[in-house]
Amino acid sequence: MVLDTYPLVIFFKNETGADDVQKILRKIEKGRIDAFISTLTISEIYYILARYMNAEFATTVLKYIRINLKRTPVNDKIAEKGGQYKFQYVRTKGMPLADAIIAATALEEKAVLISGEKHFKKIEEIETKSPKEFLQSFR
Repeated sequence: MVLDTYPLVIFFKNETGADDVQKILRKIEKGRIDAFISTLTISEIYYILARYMNAEFATTVLKYIRINLKRTPVNDKIAEKGGQYKFQYVRTKGMPLADAIIAATALEEKAVLISGEKHFKKIEEIETKSPKEFLQSFR
């Protein structure tokens, strides 16, 4: 699986849906799920959580992420595919460039993308599930 920034943010901010993300993270910690993030997610997590709490909190969260989640670097293939997604989906629903690159990461890893962001569902090349949907299918 590839975790989008969205579920990680709701978990670390303890927002609605954090319980489902916590269950997924526990399965990752126990080695029951192989999980990746885009290296771009590191930037997003730092910025969002430093703004939410402070830089020390963001740095601590990134330590947890580095221990538990594999990172897929944004290489040329992922960057180009992300640009294609951004171009293709900007007209219909809109697609932030970071999300387009995260979607391209899921395609590269041949993995399910875990996110609550609805715009990912528009991309037919990847499978996207919310944390709750993923947990239901994992059983």
